[in-house]
Amino acid sequence: MSTDPNETYERIIAPIEDRMMHAVWRITRDTDDAEEALQDALARIWRRWDAVCAHPNPQALVLRMCLNAACDQLRRKIRRRRTAQVWSRLAGPMPVAPSPADSLSLSEKETAIFDAIAKLSRNQAAAVIMRLVQNQSYDEIARSLGCGGATARKHVERGRQRLRELLGPLEETP
Repeated sequence: MSTDPNETYERIIAPIEDRMMHAVWRITRDTDDAEEALQDALARIWRRWDAVCAHPNPQALVLRMCLNAACDQLRRKIRRRRTAQVWSRLAGPMPVAPSPADSLSLSEKETAIFDAIAKLSRNQAAAVIMRLVQNQSYDEIARSLGCGGATARKHVERGRQRLRELLGPLEETP
């Protein structure tokens, strides 16, 4: 294995840069958030560069680190939004409840889905996104998460079940 960091970077990171950005964007669905999450991921990768290079599948580890950074970014955004809502309630009158038509808007459904994903455990969120969004095999998921195939299947299964529980009210609306 080469000891030149530039050569190693070109071998590990350069071929998957587009996949890294796409994976982060699929979670955040916001260009600014995706860029911030990718920068966080790259900083984490740099801090753990020796571990990344020594990993049996460094590209899978890098993609997992990107997914984790995107989930962290989404969680931060949700926390900021909730904090802003609390402060706005304290500062002014209570907001008027939205009409049923407004509550069914697509953007609110997307927000509910992203909020539900943020409530999953880190492994479940990564496994569900890798399986359902990126169409990766269970073997790829297992390698990326550093677990066995059966465990990867369990993460997907439990993540999907938890999403069904959390998103049940969306399905019941007419």
